[in-house]
Amino acid sequence: MLLAAIAVLLASCKPDEPIVPVDPNNPSDTLDVTDTIPEGILTKGVFVLNEGTYTFANASLSFYDPEADTVGKRLFYRANGAPIGDVAQSLALINDDLFIVVNNSNYIYKVNAHNLKCDLTQTFKLDNFYSPRFMLPVSPNKAYVTDLMGNEIWIINPQQMTHTGTIAMGKPTETMVMVGSEVFVTNWSNYYNHSVENNTVMVVSAENDIKVAEIQVGKEPNGMVVDKNGFVWVLCEGAYWDIDAEEPSLWKINPLTKTATCERTFYYTAMNLAIDPTGTYLYYFDNGDVRRMCVDDPTAEDSFLIPSDGRTLYKIAVNPNNGDIYVTDAKNYMVNGSVYRYSSDGLLLSDFSAGICPSFMLFN
Repeated sequence: MLLAAIAVLLASCKPDEPIVPVDPNNPSDTLDVTDTIPEGILTKGVFVLNEGTYTFANASLSFYDPEADTVGKRLFYRANGAPIGDVAQSLALINDDLFIVVNNSNYIYKVNAHNLKCDLTQTFKLDNFYSPRFMLPVSPNKAYVTDLMGNEIWIINPQQMTHTGTIAMGKPTETMVMVGSEVFVTNWSNYYNHSVENNTVMVVSAENDIKVAEIQVGKEPNGMVVDKNGFVWVLCEGAYWDIDAEEPSLWKINPLTKTATCERTFYYTAMNLAIDPTGTYLYYFDNGDVRRMCVDDPTAEDSFLIPSDGRTLYKIAVNPNNGDIYVTDAKNYMVNGSVYRYSSDGLLLSDFSAGICPSFMLFN
């Protein structure tokens, strides 16, 4: 009976049908022979990195083309025949190279941004990090990588995929933004180093690769952006589960004087931070809903609202080209999530399915 079934299956297949592998580490995905990498899909759109389930090694990469309203899923696996790994954290794009930072597996992949293939003729995976989180290119041959479990920033050569040094920070590091020749780095967590407070933004000279300043803000600074005037805005989550929790707060840092002022506090949870292409409006989660604030008057109430409506809204990103707002829905963190695209006025434009726990988004 088994041989007969196989014969029927082979007879029913057309010779020109693509053979598409199914990722064994992502059982919630179903086989769809049309869900391949369409020609030209990686030219203009947004990469969506799906974290996957912790310890399940089922992270994946999606790509959405808003003009064609098409999405490709599990693209890294389809291009390379191997899974990304355990907890895909963030992406970085340098020229034609896409870098995938994989947190719990402790490595970074380098792939061709056009076809997502690893170049087997050179080093395409850099490992031996403690717990890599985010990558920021600071020059053609130098990038910084933050680390959740270490007390330093890793310096790498993204072209050769080699470790070239570290920067002593004294605390775990998280998100980064660059202003001029300086890099501002949040200290979001002290879970692996209880001897330090997690309420600072540290400043690194990208020219000398040394820490030059430390600025106190609220607890758990995470989201960080630079506005039209060159000020650095930091959203602090407040560590609401701690016994000495603070209210979430929004801070503005003057990069010249290295001073910070608290511009706003929140009654409920507040997290994530994105900014529109003009550098004028901040978007963030306030008690699960998406809200907006003008940097010129941070205390003024804004009527803008994208309600959660029972969804588990997880991450926000704004398209730097047209201001469209992308919001991910992690659902229960175990099944494929969704991504919603809104206009800058909050009008729903489209939505699409992604992988498990869609998180970091990068516009191409």
